[in-house]
Amino acid sequence: MSLRQFMIEPILPIWLILILFSFGLASVVIQFRRLLKKLTPAKALALSLARLIVLFLLISFTLNPFSITRKEHKVFPSLAILLDTSRSMSLPGRGGHANRLDEARALLLSGQKSLLSSLSEKFDVKLYALGASLNPIEAAELSNLKADGKSSGLTEALAKLDKQDTPAILLSDGNLHGGSASQTNPLVTAVPLGDPETYKDILIKDIRVPAMAFRGREVPIDVTIKSYGYTGLALPVLLRDGPRVLMTKSSSINKSPGEVTLSFSFVPEEIGEHHLSLSAQPQFGESLTSNNTVDFSLKVVRDKIRVLMVSGSPSMNYRFMRGVLKDNPSFDLLSFVILRTPTDILNVPLQEQSLIPFPVDTLFTRELKNFDLLIFDNFPPPLYLRPNHLEGVRAFIKDGGGFAVIGGPNFSEVGRYGEPPFDDILPVTLKKRGDYRRGNPTGVKLSRAGTVHPVTDFSRDETLWQETPLLDGINLVDPKGSATVLLESSDGNSYPILTVGPYGKGRVMTLASDYAWKWYAGMVSQGKGNWFYLRLMERIVRWLTKDPSLESIQVTLPDKRGEIGEEMGVRITVKEEYLSSASAGLTSLSVLDPDGVRMESEIKRGNQPGEYLASFIPQKRGIYRLRIETPKGYVEDSIVIGTSMETLDASPDHEHLKVIAASTGGKMLRTGDEVLKEMEDYARKFDKRFIEEKRLPIWENLYVLLAILFLLAMEWYLRRRWGLL
Repeated sequence: MSLRQFMIEPILPIWLILILFSFGLASVVIQFRRLLKKLTPAKALALSLARLIVLFLLISFTLNPFSITRKEHKVFPSLAILLDTSRSMSLPGRGGHANRLDEARALLLSGQKSLLSSLSEKFDVKLYALGASLNPIEAAELSNLKADGKSSGLTEALAKLDKQDTPAILLSDGNLHGGSASQTNPLVTAVPLGDPETYKDILIKDIRVPAMAFRGREVPIDVTIKSYGYTGLALPVLLRDGPRVLMTKSSSINKSPGEVTLSFSFVPEEIGEHHLSLSAQPQFGESLTSNNTVDFSLKVVRDKIRVLMVSGSPSMNYRFMRGVLKDNPSFDLLSFVILRTPTDILNVPLQEQSLIPFPVDTLFTRELKNFDLLIFDNFPPPLYLRPNHLEGVRAFIKDGGGFAVIGGPNFSEVGRYGEPPFDDILPVTLKKRGDYRRGNPTGVKLSRAGTVHPVTDFSRDETLWQETPLLDGINLVDPKGSATVLLESSDGNSYPILTVGPYGKGRVMTLASDYAWKWYAGMVSQGKGNWFYLRLMERIVRWLTKDPSLESIQVTLPDKRGEIGEEMGVRITVKEEYLSSASAGLTSLSVLDPDGVRMESEIKRGNQPGEYLASFIPQKRGIYRLRIETPKGYVEDSIVIGTSMETLDASPDHEHLKVIAASTGGKMLRTGDEVLKEMEDYARKFDKRFIEEKRLPIWENLYVLLAILFLLAMEWYLRRRWGLL
């Protein structure tokens, strides 16, 4: 409704304005009398009237006349419609709808006059997609909206609406994990989606597993299984390590909904990353089967490095090495020293012999797999090991075990290390039979590779190796193409002394001397202590057994579980002692997807020296393998990527919606008509109106100004035409 009225606000006193009008009228009368002398009465009257009108209009501006227009407006209250877009909304809805999100769309948009349009007539409606955060959307975007967001953050969403004092309609299935409301939040009217009565599902709700496990020790794993829509069911549950089934248990499902907890355990025999999975057998009619299986990783480490050392004869080398390995709390040593050979003749009955026979068959057919490192110290294998034992040694190394051979007379004379299978395993070849040189002591020096290798690069003192005592005996060997020489003789011939190399998944080493013990005793006699020998032996053992503490590259995987489409970040640290200006920037990352195809990844420098941040986005479920390389070496690791649905409890939780609505003073309503009626009642209670008033001064009216200009122009024209100008 609009109202218009005219008013004045004089800018001069009224008496003064009346005087002005009087003077104006008098001047026009005088002008009229003068014009009668020159013009006809009609023409004189016309000019005088034009002048009178202009004067009266100009003087009337001092009255400041203006018009006022008043218009009444109705204020539409704001209304927020929150549409849940979390993953559970992609599951089947009620009434034959493809999913719960479609059910929500139908509620808002279907019918001759949709609920959304009816509400828009009475409210200022704002639409929001409710995922991990609250995102405003337009009505045109509803048809393309997808239920692929993370668990809905209702608490944060209501906090935003609370600042706007806006009531809300919440369309959800109730799976608002972590969502809560209170009386301080705006009024919420909840509309439940999905049908809890017909929903059927079995899911692995929770897994409790140690962060780390030790090889050879039992690992307990507890799993909680939840079920909806099933009773009287015997459900088999399987624990797998890769494709291998470790254990199967059966759980009884007796009520709906219900939970049952099962306990599994197994003893890992291999160190490294174990990719395990727990799966419950899918049942007929399940709404969701991807949450029946959960993949997870378990890192298995050594409690101690298990070392088996066999020495061909009592010696100083055996004594010192055994003492070092035995005294180190990180090592578990089992050692044997041969005191007699099978060819020695003893005139003593077997039952009266005090020497224990070397348990070769037990060690090399059954127990070898339980060790991490095998050391042959001046040991002649052909005298004690049969071909099947030798093949067992080969398989042990090929599968990832460490193997070290310490030289001496037996290495060249009767060791036959140049024959199968050792000719293939060792990183060196013998020059010829009997090439054990003694009586010509030689020192050692680091090779170029030895200056940067983890075994020998443990001191910044370049003169340290030059000060080591001379070796009285060495084996003359040649390195293979795949070998790396770390130490060599310093007598001008540069014979390899310490040589390492790979074999299969394992690592091998040859120390071509049985006088390395002098690096202990000789350094002590020089007053320099035994730290040099202790550190060298420890690093040899750790490198051969691939101990992570000795690796130049350390990889830190993300704490949280990886999901498809979510960026995974990996932190890579290159130890400071292995960094150099020439190589620090050359770290590279290769990521292989579950099919073995290299995928796109990114790597950039971190904030600390030697720190790199790598990332990639997985596109499918499975095990992703990472290989990180620098000029100093490489390391491999893996990440298990799952789906967003794996641990999803997607049963419609209408009771949760009811609690949310009640806590804000609202209601839970099931139909569009109920919602519309409730909102109309709300609109009537909060009906607000205001009157808009517009003020327009007359002198601002364009037509008035044009009229004045027209009259002045007409007067000038007539005066000119009638000969007065």
